[in-house]
Amino acid sequence: MIYINAVSKQYGHKVLLREVQFHLRPNERVGFVGENGAGKTTLLRLILDEEGADGGSIVVRKGARVAMLAQELVHADETILERVVMGDKHFGEVKKGLDDLARDEELRQRSLEEWNRRYGGLQHEFERLGGYGREAKAKAILEGLGFRSGQMDSPLSKFSGGWRMRVELARLLLQNPDVLLLDEPTNHLDLHSVVWLESFLKNYEGSLLLISHDRRFLNGLAERIVELDRGTLTSYTGNYDDYERRKAERESLLEKASANQQRRIAEIERFIERFRAKNTKASQVQSRVKMLEKMERVETAVQSKTVDFRFPQPARCGREVIVASGVDKSYGPVTVYKDFSARLERGWKVALVGVNGAGKSTLLKMMAGIVEPDRGEVKLGFNATRAYYAQHHSDLLDPALTVQETIEQVGSHLLLTQLRNILGAFLFSGDDARKKVGVLSGGERARLTLARMLVNPASLLLLDEPTNHLDMKSCEILSAALADYEGTLCAISHDRFFLDGIVNRVWEIDNGVLKEYVGNYSEYEWAKSRETQPAPQENGGKDTNGKTASQKDREQKRQEAEARNRRYRQLRPLQEELETVEKRLDKLMQEKRALEERLADPAFYEAERKDRLMETLDRQRNLHGEERDLLRRWEDLSSEIERADCGG
Repeated sequence: MIYINAVSKQYGHKVLLREVQFHLRPNERVGFVGENGAGKTTLLRLILDEEGADGGSIVVRKGARVAMLAQELVHADETILERVVMGDKHFGEVKKGLDDLARDEELRQRSLEEWNRRYGGLQHEFERLGGYGREAKAKAILEGLGFRSGQMDSPLSKFSGGWRMRVELARLLLQNPDVLLLDEPTNHLDLHSVVWLESFLKNYEGSLLLISHDRRFLNGLAERIVELDRGTLTSYTGNYDDYERRKAERESLLEKASANQQRRIAEIERFIERFRAKNTKASQVQSRVKMLEKMERVETAVQSKTVDFRFPQPARCGREVIVASGVDKSYGPVTVYKDFSARLERGWKVALVGVNGAGKSTLLKMMAGIVEPDRGEVKLGFNATRAYYAQHHSDLLDPALTVQETIEQVGSHLLLTQLRNILGAFLFSGDDARKKVGVLSGGERARLTLARMLVNPASLLLLDEPTNHLDMKSCEILSAALADYEGTLCAISHDRFFLDGIVNRVWEIDNGVLKEYVGNYSEYEWAKSRETQPAPQENGGKDTNGKTASQKDREQKRQEAEARNRRYRQLRPLQEELETVEKRLDKLMQEKRALEERLADPAFYEAERKDRLMETLDRQRNLHGEERDLLRRWEDLSSEIERADCGG
């Protein structure tokens, strides 16, 4: 679908892309990862031709429709439903064409055949784009993203930025383009909507290129992970967990290859130093100098610095940290809570979950003291203190202060070294600590706000979507800090992997009623799945079609056997070719090792063996090229086999 060939891009002295190669295949789902600022969004903009590359080419298959989730929100007066249904320019043109033709009596009378031809073509395209069922599908998508039916005819301008972003996502999903580019689509979604979107995209028939810092989301969708690091792209078959494992294996191999290469370089340099002054060895010395110049150096991974420290722990408080008793809360005619009671005990780490509008944020704000209940009370326990994090709080930082000055405001009781360690853990090291807050990105402000909270943590942390705009590394840092935190916390988050690592309870809010599940988020999902399992059947164990359990088992086994046979027929030629490629790779690696041993032998560089030296170097270059091609084919075959083996 998309071919990226030797594309380069830089801003000033910062190189984002260095002759990168990439191919997005039809119906392929690719996760795109890398640190914030690496250039991921820039590459998507290059694909859309919204920016120009400094070099190379990007080719999109002729006729393919490519769409990307807009990061700049529209401020239209149209309703939500109108924006989603009519927000596709192509659909609008087709519909207008049909309406114009329906009124064109002159053309119909002059040439009915021509009128029918045009109308038939437009009608076919209209139906392909959803036609008369488009509005119903738009409503289903909007409901999946958390909108209630009564909101869909409301003006878009009445909704916040996060909700307008959901509308743009719905508009994009309804278009059903051949290639879908998504840049952090889960940032403005709640958990229910994230799960729905993941399910929707699993059935999406086009190609998908997805930037996300949500590990569970990537694991559920990606068939391949492409990492952008220091201007280069590296592809890994499988989901995010596979990527982490294979990346570690690759880095280990690179370290070994680099160590071997450094030994060879040291040997060659010793030879050059030893015989540099001898005229009889001048040709050998020059050949080694040229060899060093032409040698392609093995690049190893740049290891990030890790900081070993513990955040200060909160002062010990009473067993009950916060208690809500007989709480009523309404917004106009809408009752959110009626006679609601709950308590948080010391050491509980709770995830608040529920559909949009269930009252999660309202409960969190009442516990934070930001929103007062209409009746009843929310009371802190003995010696308990609380701190509340919401995304907009990062906008309240003083833009005139530096990062270090901002954290010193709350960390005056800590040594400067300790404060710098904390800043380093949240990716503010060196000159970054001296940056003014006013020049920080949204993600950097969020990290700084979280670091301030954890420098002097309260006994109760209340967190509303703390991982939004954080990259994967920042999420891991925050997760580790909160896992180490000995106080009590209550968090709302759409990141299921993040919740799994920190919570020991889940509170599900449904129509103002709280239901508690003990365990992490995965255990909550398991408990929910058990609740929705169908009850045991009656009628002697027969189902509605009159089949007994044993008959159903036999039928299921037959279907499974047929599926295995189909997979075998599909897999066999791929596995045979893969085996051939692996055998050739083994032989090639043996030959490469033999050549490297020969080149490492000083005796091989005698003058009378000059012809053999050039032949050996040529053969080494040829083997390197063949190895690259074989590894590419091996990766493609492995990917095809994995998809076929999973029934894809």
